[in-house]
Amino acid sequence: MWVQAIPVFQDIHILRKSMLETLSDYTFLTDRLRYKGYGNGILAGCELTTTGDSIVLNEGIIFFEEQMFLIKEPISIIYHPTNTTIVLKICFSDQVEKDNFICREIDLMLTEEMLCKKGELELCRFKLQEGAKLRFLYQDFGDRNTEFDTLNTIYAPYSVKGGSTLSPDILREFAEEMLKTEELSVIDELFGLQILGKERPTDLKTLASYLERRDRKKMQEISNIAIYKELARILREVKYGEKAETGSVKKRWNIMVE
Repeated sequence: MWVQAIPVFQDIHILRKSMLETLSDYTFLTDRLRYKGYGNGILAGCELTTTGDSIVLNEGIIFFEEQMFLIKEPISIIYHPTNTTIVLKICFSDQVEKDNFICREIDLMLTEEMLCKKGELELCRFKLQEGAKLRFLYQDFGDRNTEFDTLNTIYAPYSVKGGSTLSPDILREFAEEMLKTEELSVIDELFGLQILGKERPTDLKTLASYLERRDRKKMQEISNIAIYKELARILREVKYGEKAETGSVKKRWNIMVE
């Protein structure tokens, strides 16, 4: 018979080695089982903000190489205008054992290298002009892909079962904007409500399935940026009547009958 034992910590109780070992095993196994099969990416939090000269990574959790990394306090890095695309990456060192701890150092890096090497994860990218301010707030869904002076988090991976996906904030903004439109198809309305009702972000395969069923067309590429561009197109279509094939705008007429 197997017995589950969870240590109870109280005043004047002696702290035993077995209690600490049990607590360590319980925490470790819980996290490993809960996120088994998840891909590298952000699990929670990790909001990016900016000051006059720094990008700040705020508190959150990152899942990387089957390990959870807790960002307990904000980490910042100084940026400069370069008028070229710069990528902000979080870098994880190799694992080492030190003073009875298994350690991995975490640091932020700004680079022009788009691809992530071993131990690297993209958080955002931007192209800042001389004299401009780097902003992290967006006017609407389409503004998230603005080329200059804006943090672009579209490429940042968010951890889900089987891989990574778009930020849940990006998906929620899409759903909220779309559901403000009065005349929606059933599939658009159901998809928007599903996005808003989910706690975890929606994986890329599900997003691609929605797009393919809606447009009756196979997607050639399934990636964060490809999905985002299709979602942005759909918003233009439902909000302004823009046709996907030609980019032309269909006018909506109101007829009044006395």
